[in-house]
Amino acid sequence: MRSALVVGLGRSGKEAALLLRQKGVGVTVIERKKNFLTLKKAAQLRKYGVNVVFGQEEETVLKDKDVVVLSPGVPRNSSIIEKAKALSIPLISELELAWRFIPRKNLIAVTGTNGKTTTCFLFYKLLKESGFPVQIGGNVGVPLSRVARFLQDSKCKVVTEVSSFQLEESKNFAPHIYCILNITPDHLDRHSSFTEYVEIKSRPLGRMKRGDFAILNYDQPHVRALEKITKAKVVFFSQKEKLSEGVFIDKDRIVAKWGKKKVLLFLDNLYLCKFHSLDNLLCTVAFSLIEGIGFEIVGDVLFNYKPLPHRQQFIAEIEEVKFFDDSKATNQAAVENFLKCSAKPCILIMGGKDKGGDFSFLKNYSDKIKTLVVMGEAAERIKKQVEDTLQVKICKGMREAVRVAFSVAQKGDFIALSPGCASFDEFISYRHRGRVFKKEVLKLKGEIEGKKQI
Repeated sequence: MRSALVVGLGRSGKEAALLLRQKGVGVTVIERKKNFLTLKKAAQLRKYGVNVVFGQEEETVLKDKDVVVLSPGVPRNSSIIEKAKALSIPLISELELAWRFIPRKNLIAVTGTNGKTTTCFLFYKLLKESGFPVQIGGNVGVPLSRVARFLQDSKCKVVTEVSSFQLEESKNFAPHIYCILNITPDHLDRHSSFTEYVEIKSRPLGRMKRGDFAILNYDQPHVRALEKITKAKVVFFSQKEKLSEGVFIDKDRIVAKWGKKKVLLFLDNLYLCKFHSLDNLLCTVAFSLIEGIGFEIVGDVLFNYKPLPHRQQFIAEIEEVKFFDDSKATNQAAVENFLKCSAKPCILIMGGKDKGGDFSFLKNYSDKIKTLVVMGEAAERIKKQVEDTLQVKICKGMREAVRVAFSVAQKGDFIALSPGCASFDEFISYRHRGRVFKKEVLKLKGEIEGKKQI
């Protein structure tokens, strides 16, 4: 590889360009948005000899390129992708680029519709507490290219979160351990069908070898069936079935059966909401079996784990009404996980950019939702699908949504932002949306407490 084009100047694009330069490859980056942030990144890259082009000069930038590296956010129908295909230039993802520079035996990947980040951090903490050198990257916010660029210890384990967007153009990606937590309908505005979404998530399994490991969710038939397409040793986990081998729930215990070994972990002291789902816990225990990590360490890591921001996170209490930020809940399954953890009915704030989901599932939780407050691009669609069963209030933005939710709340209630939608209609990311929610909640708290003092 002598010359590469990187499409997109986000985190992934920038780190892919720097990794390529480190390996002696000539690099051009093309970016359509010209603003303060992209201009700043362009200036940084040019210091390393990277050519940065703004605009849509596809014909020029594709000339003499050996490969095109795509950032995850680049649409599949982008004109530059079509022109690269017409010129028979290979297309790869940033994930596909980065993993080539990481020893395969050290690579652990986690995918799924929900719970990926939480599970990756649990893996990371388990390995760290066990004394392994370990790095974490991928879809968690640190591009895998950056991890690869600074990786020096040949024994260092690398935990990476992978999304369907990253896997689309990852034709050879095959980690040593691959975990599929769950697959439920999501991103159907990008993928043509749920079948295609499952197929993209499962591709690495077909490339794995004997001696590799796949951790799969037994409770989902379409995931369980993936055992047939891989040569890797499959370790199942289940919330519903008592498995002859694998990890499962038996009353108030997690049971891990591995060959002649049987280990029990009691759930009594685990605050399950902080893990989002039992899937994350069970997958983590399965991973510990593969890595030979002692259950004393597993117990300590799970009991002491602190939930990541924007995942069922307590924000504040105003006049005995509690507010929770679950902004990371961007699809149906994530919202359902939150509602299942709810001990009593809540005022639920939802909405954002519609990804093609069906919101009628909310009717099944009429006993859990006291009032539904909707906002953003999907607001009208949500309202139409559930207004015959749920009380729905439409708001114009986060400020109004927080205040309307509080106005209908009574002492002892709780209010949760669990959007069920992407954030890109009004916000940069789910993190940005969560921060704005927190800001508005604290503003409201200040106003109310200020009035009391007058």
